[in-house]
Amino acid sequence: MTLIRLKVAEKLAKIARKSNHSPKTMLIMTQRMVRISLDRLSGIRAERRVFRREAAALLGYPHTQRQYDELLEKSRTHRDDDIRDIKQGLIGMGYHLIKDTDNSYDAIGFDSLCDLLSINPIHRPAIPNDERGLAGLIYVARLENSASRQSDGWGEGGPLFEACFMAMMDWIKTAPESDLPDLFGPDSPFAGAQIVPVKPGETLQ
Repeated sequence: MTLIRLKVAEKLAKIARKSNHSPKTMLIMTQRMVRISLDRLSGIRAERRVFRREAAALLGYPHTQRQYDELLEKSRTHRDDDIRDIKQGLIGMGYHLIKDTDNSYDAIGFDSLCDLLSINPIHRPAIPNDERGLAGLIYVARLENSASRQSDGWGEGGPLFEACFMAMMDWIKTAPESDLPDLFGPDSPFAGAQIVPVKPGETLQ
């Protein structure tokens, strides 16, 4: 976990330790912060799409190459700093949720936590014991907002799931190789799969 992500997680934990904030209140605050952050991220991406559409409208017209290139560059870099800051905050909150730094699961209780996460009562009895934790419900079982229709796409789910997903992707990118699981080891997802060595510069066809 990078320093800035750690600071976000620690700041949330510090707020939670104040006597006037219960774990339930803290989780509600975290939900709200995550939703606001995702809305802002979505808004910036919508602004970038406008630049892409404007660039596409110039295709085929003479003497517009420079303007086309400028718009295309804007569609890639518009509000880069804002996107970076928002993502850092979301990753920090994702770590905070995965680690359950507020001890929300034990403090709030399974049923009340399911209510806060809008988990369909029909789904609750089937949740395995090893998934009955905050990270298990949000990230592993992906049951947040299961009371309403949601996307089954890879990396998509409720707002808290998206924050946890970003945190996991950040961990995979930044963790030392020795901390990462061996995907081809015994009892791993790809145990027994044939490994084809690839020399530098070569690609598999």
